[in-house]
Amino acid sequence: MPGIIHVADTFEAFLGDLQTRRAPALHQLSKLRNGFEGWLKIELYLWLTERYGLQPQTDAGVEYKVWLDQRRGQMDREIKQCDLWVRDAAGNGYHYIELKVPFANNNRGKLFLSASDDFWYMSRLLAANQSAASGSAILVGAGFDEHDWKLAIAEAVAYAGNDPAMVQLRVGVLTLEEAPPLQWAVMTKLYEPRPGT
Repeated sequence: MPGIIHVADTFEAFLGDLQTRRAPALHQLSKLRNGFEGWLKIELYLWLTERYGLQPQTDAGVEYKVWLDQRRGQMDREIKQCDLWVRDAAGNGYHYIELKVPFANNNRGKLFLSASDDFWYMSRLLAANQSAASGSAILVGAGFDEHDWKLAIAEAVAYAGNDPAMVQLRVGVLTLEEAPPLQWAVMTKLYEPRPGT
């Protein structure tokens, strides 16, 4: 079945390909002080469909409304719009993904709170109704030092309040020639496979 297995492994492969194909663009993006989230979403979506032979709107898509589990406490809405969705290659449904691009500027606290909220919501999908294999928040940061970045990501994971056995976390650095590095992180909440899969 066409799809992906592990969101973090897939995103890391995507970044490696970007470093080869889009090095000049990454060089420019790392110097920005505003978001490039829309660009990242389209690049990732197109790469996924090409790399894995995915059919648009069948195996992968952008901008999807996911239902949230109202049985979990403190829920303030019924649905959340996520940036991307992609089929799970093992047949366990779909991976739902939120993208965030925080910058080390005066809004960094607000941006990290928004990223923490995204992972909190992606950890509370009504999994059975939409065949959720996982819910992820992918962050790419510009201008952060490695220590501050790792601390912010650890706080976001803790804030979501998941069972640690059901969370996958990958943090890395995209080193660029003659440009500031881009920090990245993938926080994934795994959902139990549906009965019979």
